[in-house]
Amino acid sequence: MTDSYFSSLRSGARDARDNAEDYGRRARSSLRDTGERLRDKGEDARGELSRLWSDLEDLVEKRLGPAASEAGRSASRYAYQGRDMAVDYAEQLRDVTRSRPLVAIGVAVAATWLITSVLRSGRR
Repeated sequence: MTDSYFSSLRSGARDARDNAEDYGRRARSSLRDTGERLRDKGEDARGELSRLWSDLEDLVEKRLGPAASEAGRSASRYAYQGRDMAVDYAEQLRDVTRSRPLVAIGVAVAATWLITSVLRSGRR
């Protein structure tokens, strides 16, 4: 009777060990499959991010680059126009000053007085 009891115990232990090994193999296989799937998804995500980055670079080069260049050209045109206007006003002022020097001196004195009055009132 003891032999049959130990025999059934041994058999149960073998079955438990076999089941545990089977579960271990299946778990390892499942983990390996999961790891491969995660690695594949990681590679897919990396590829997608790379593609998106490339698209962003293309967008910046094709859209923003020309727009920035055009803005620079427009600013340059306005700067040249402003410089030309300033040169024209300076020439007109020079012509008026040469033709009427006393009026120019009077305007300069009046402007100096006005500026000093404004500065003095700001200090009070």
